[in-house]
Amino acid sequence: MNNYALAVDVGATKVALALVSKNFEVEFKQEISVQENVHLWDQIANATIELLERAGGDFIGVGIGSAGPLHLASGAISPVNIPVWRHFPIVSKFTELTHNANVVLHGDAMALAHAEFRLGAGRDVSNMLGIVVSTGIGGGLILNNSLYTGESGNAYFIGHHTINLDGLACPCGRLGCVETYASGPRMVAIAQDRGWVGESNFIHLAESARTGDSTALEVIDEGARALAIGIVNSVGSLDIRTVVVGGGVSQAGEIYWNPLKYHIANEARFTEFISDIDLRPAQLQRDAGIVGAALGVLDQVPVTSLLQKAN
Repeated sequence: MNNYALAVDVGATKVALALVSKNFEVEFKQEISVQENVHLWDQIANATIELLERAGGDFIGVGIGSAGPLHLASGAISPVNIPVWRHFPIVSKFTELTHNANVVLHGDAMALAHAEFRLGAGRDVSNMLGIVVSTGIGGGLILNNSLYTGESGNAYFIGHHTINLDGLACPCGRLGCVETYASGPRMVAIAQDRGWVGESNFIHLAESARTGDSTALEVIDEGARALAIGIVNSVGSLDIRTVVVGGGVSQAGEIYWNPLKYHIANEARFTEFISDIDLRPAQLQRDAGIVGAALGVLDQVPVTSLLQKAN
């Protein structure tokens, strides 16, 4: 390996770290659980040192894709599902640890969008909404061939769009967020509240739906509709048509994709200019977050924000 980046993918349940080459090859990946882990940074630091010691060649920098919200101006993060990290100064931590000032931070779903645009399902388009449907729901935008960050670095926060003013309470503090109905854990919890009996993960809920379990089918359909409403609202506001969906839930196959496609078409039919939404499954699958994080320092695709445009 000649030139490489350290990629860091901070998710809701784990932090994945790996070395990624200029050819976007992922090597030496490690994963650290975040659940009730008060020693999270110490374990990340140890894994980072081990990775850098194992690598040869030139170290370019650190690319971080993190669950949000982000505090881009200060290089800090406050992932909703990692309560031990509030305004955690992750950029300065990695700068100090690696002795390299080239540390780039963006959202985890933004990283997926960047990776799919650069290497996956969105390679042939100029504008794209990328969505991760997993433990949480996040989004990332490509506009005019550029990764779009927004002013604070949190574009595109689709999981916390309110779609029901009197809906379920979300950990973010709002009511009726897309994520409260459409994420994997939330669909499982809703199904269990309605009497479904099964292991507490979306894989088993999807298996139950495939065997005809009415509760599993109903809840997955409702979750798909919630996401579809968020998607239609988003592409209607942005006037774009390509949507790439990745994450663990999206890998469930037709039991999830069929209702999602149906509800997107049904919601979009009321607005003629978005009636032909181009829905695509992500191609990079499990390593999309790692590759997308690395692209922050390996790729030359422009990054734009409202603040940059204003200046």
